[in-house]
Amino acid sequence: MRSLIIATTLVAVGIASPALAQQKSARAMMNDMKAKYGQTFDQCQALAVSRGFRLNEMGDDGSDVRNLMMFIEGCVMGKQR
Repeated sequence: MRSLIIATTLVAVGIASPALAQQKSARAMMNDMKAKYGQTFDQCQALAVSRGFRLNEMGDDGSDVRNLMMFIEGCVMGKQR
């Protein structure tokens, strides 16, 4: 019985860990972009919010943060208007 509980716990942790790592990496990438691009990043983030992105919401898989980051990255590179 104990081995079943331990095995179940290990599987759950193994599944959750990649999702948490992705969220951290997306947030870390956004922080890096903010440090690198400064005011341009802030302007692009404001544009993203005006187009419906939400800064504080995150899906279970971190997709909201990744989508926001990709939009801001495209904006900084001049691909969003």
